[in-house]
Amino acid sequence: MPARVQGSVPVAERTLPSPQADGARLAGVDWLSGARNDYNLSTDAAQQLMVFARSAANFKDSRIWFARRDGGGWGEVAEVPFSDSRYRDSDPWLTPDGRTLYFVSNRPVAGETPNTSLDIWRVALEDGRFGVPERLVALASEGEELGPELHDGWLYFNSSRKGGPAKLAIYRARMNGPAFEAPQPLAAPFNDGAIQGDFTLSPDGRMAVFWSARDDSSDPDLFSACRTGDGWSAAVRLPPPINAPGMDFTPAFSADGRELRFASMRTSAPMDDAAHVLNGQANLYVVPAAVAVQAIRLALPSAGCRD
Repeated sequence: MPARVQGSVPVAERTLPSPQADGARLAGVDWLSGARNDYNLSTDAAQQLMVFARSAANFKDSRIWFARRDGGGWGEVAEVPFSDSRYRDSDPWLTPDGRTLYFVSNRPVAGETPNTSLDIWRVALEDGRFGVPERLVALASEGEELGPELHDGWLYFNSSRKGGPAKLAIYRARMNGPAFEAPQPLAAPFNDGAIQGDFTLSPDGRMAVFWSARDDSSDPDLFSACRTGDGWSAAVRLPPPINAPGMDFTPAFSADGRELRFASMRTSAPMDDAAHVLNGQANLYVVPAAVAVQAIRLALPSAGCRD
């Protein structure tokens, strides 16, 4: 089947795949997953707005893209209105109520010169319209900030700031009104690798998923931990079909907790018409969240995961 450009994919076909336990399903060939890097997919709970990141190789020239519901499918994808070709925007995450978008950017602190590193920003949405981006100064550092997500009043993100427990570590900062308190690194099992990031929580708060390069992994893989009576279980590397050769990253749960969405640089997928997008750049995938739950229960039968 020949490749189709994004605009030629009918609205009825612009849908997210239903997850299946026997394989990670590639999402949106030729409109959502394409020849460039596509990653950080999230939607609001009502499934009316979608955001994701798209970049050139090595995550250069990253931009945030969005689409709105159009009947039974999704409308055309486009860069968000506040995009500026002079700056990089990446790692979008949309709150379930669809009212706030968190992302990272090297937009300037002042003037027009790009910042020397990526900081965390947010932008409000009112009646579906994007507002003016706001830099979260309290979370900034001399390092890179990446992968922000807000859960239960805490903003989780990864940072390469000095003095951290790893070269790239996961932090969280408590929300205090519209501002945030000073961020603190997470304890084990989350910051046990040389690098890790993209911490995400299931809607019920009982499962965390993140990526890490640790132990014998040659590429970053997805790991999961479950909430126990006195904290968190050990982290478990998730099995195939979730992890595969190539970097696996940017996990996020759907708002109903049934799906786990992530990006992967794998070069094979169970779709005959997808070979042209499996070029070593990142594509978007969907699996049942239950696969991750089952992996922990099998690996750690006595962990005491909370039901």
